[in-house]
Amino acid sequence: MQKKYKIFGVVLTVLISCISIQAQTVTAYKDVLLNGKAARLNLKTGEFIFTDSKGNDSIVKAKRPDEDNSLDRLNYHVVESGEKLLDISEQYGLTLKEIKDANSLKTTLVSVGQKLRVRNFEQLEQKKEDNVWVVSKGQTLYSISKKTGVSIKTIKRLNGLKNNTLAIGQKLYLK
Repeated sequence: MQKKYKIFGVVLTVLISCISIQAQTVTAYKDVLLNGKAARLNLKTGEFIFTDSKGNDSIVKAKRPDEDNSLDRLNYHVVESGEKLLDISEQYGLTLKEIKDANSLKTTLVSVGQKLRVRNFEQLEQKKEDNVWVVSKGQTLYSISKKTGVSIKTIKRLNGLKNNTLAIGQKLYLK
């Protein structure tokens, strides 16, 4: 009789162990919004999964201990070998136009190691506005240069100016 209980105890222990191992391998997801887009967060790995318009999932790289996980780094994607702009745009739930506009790209060609902005485009717009000067009445290249700290030569080169003539409302790039 004791042998039956021992065998039953061993079988029960093995069964409970198998169930607990199986329970640990079940992946838990949480529905979240990532940059205004519906996504699922894998609670175990930290991966975000977007669903595109066709119902396909795309995985955004998981956190790794050796990676920089600062918010600024998460705004960019570094192109790896074999990646195309279309693949990258789908990975982040963007259209080709959005990613091209945000990165001032004229074509869809990208190169390995190229850094592409893929999130928080409103921050990019703010930075662009900081680099543009709108000429007001009475301003000259000299006065703009003094206020911004950008040399006259640089302002002329960036804006393709042949002489020092400016117009009110003219936009000048400073960087």
